[in-house]
Amino acid sequence: MMLMENLRLALSSIKSNKMRSLLTMLGIIIGIASVIAIMTVGNSLSAELTESMSSLGAKDLNISVVNRPVDIETDDLFGDVVYVYDEDVEYKRPTDDDYFTTEILEEYSNAFPDDVVAISVNEQVGNGETKQDNKHANLSVIGGNYGFLFSQRFKLLQGRYFTDGEMSEASKVCIVSDIVVENMFDGDMDKAIGSAINVAVNGKEYTFYITGVYEYEQDTFAFTNSDKRKDINTIVYIPIRTAKAITHSSSVYQYFSVILSMESDVDAMTENTRKFFNDGYYAYNEDFCVDVYSMAGMMESLNEMMGTLTLGISVIAGIALLVGGIGVMNIMMVSITERTREIGTRKALGATNASIRAQFIIEAIVICIIGGIIGMALGIGLGMILTKVVGTPAKASLSSVLISIGFSTAIGVFFGYYPANKAAKLDPIVALRYE
Repeated sequence: MMLMENLRLALSSIKSNKMRSLLTMLGIIIGIASVIAIMTVGNSLSAELTESMSSLGAKDLNISVVNRPVDIETDDLFGDVVYVYDEDVEYKRPTDDDYFTTEILEEYSNAFPDDVVAISVNEQVGNGETKQDNKHANLSVIGGNYGFLFSQRFKLLQGRYFTDGEMSEASKVCIVSDIVVENMFDGDMDKAIGSAINVAVNGKEYTFYITGVYEYEQDTFAFTNSDKRKDINTIVYIPIRTAKAITHSSSVYQYFSVILSMESDVDAMTENTRKFFNDGYYAYNEDFCVDVYSMAGMMESLNEMMGTLTLGISVIAGIALLVGGIGVMNIMMVSITERTREIGTRKALGATNASIRAQFIIEAIVICIIGGIIGMALGIGLGMILTKVVGTPAKASLSSVLISIGFSTAIGVFFGYYPANKAAKLDPIVALRYE
């Protein structure tokens, strides 16, 4: 009953001094709105970063042949193994004998059947374009095996992937984006499937037959020189043997990627892969060894850095809450001075020090909670606007909302206690004589 009466008195006091109460709440509103907005943007960017890197294969291993280092260290930032080289030494260039063969890749895959889902290899052909009449499309031609096509994680809208025969026979077939179909076939996918396109790349022209069309999705953190969808450079996928025939490359590989199963331990497989090659195939190679890395550790470290940065900025924004708390204490001191006779009257009628103290603490808490609710609404709205500006889906932080409301309540108690305690200790006789 006493609590409801104190709430009524608090709301009545706030209502009778609307402008003063609003100005008192302003520091709380700005502080909480800033913290929630910053944490919303930080969480949204972290989530988008995680999703983008996952789509790029954050759990995949990237394996390459490198010069044998003079020392091996651990990176303090990402915790990865770092190869240290002597700048004064002129290192040899690898030959075909130093690279991975198809047989080596098969033996590696067979050695870890429960972890390796697929091996991805590709051959970059180059950038070019296709033209016909007044139509054109910008292209990047890349050859790949089934593992590479799988690692690209694109959505096939129409048609099919390459057959085993097309892969082994280096057929002139391709999978193009829906942008190419829009530009060259007016968006008619049925017409595009089976049709030929002439691709000019590296000063030569090649004819490919379309077997499939995939949906183009621009990466969130990718930048393009063109604002027009039709001018975007998209990938044309061809069989890897076809690409090697075009580039006149040998059948060996300097690097490849491994797509791991969902249950696989990335750190353990990184170390096992490094040992498999360096303790086996490259144990007696004096000039070269194998380096293994994944983006999983990098993604984790980037998220930690993003979280630390968000927290740091939030703490700075939280200073406004401290300023707001001081404002609450100041206004409560003014309020107590104005209501000295009221306090004296209540004490003369039998009000205890505890009830007087509770009255003014609750009034301070109500001011902070109202300011906190307004700040929460503004913070969520501002966070959504900012995330829209940076182009990421808004992910409001429930924890930041709860912490902010809890913190505003704590501010009310902390900064309201001193004025309330001062009011509780007033001598009723002195208070009644106060003018």
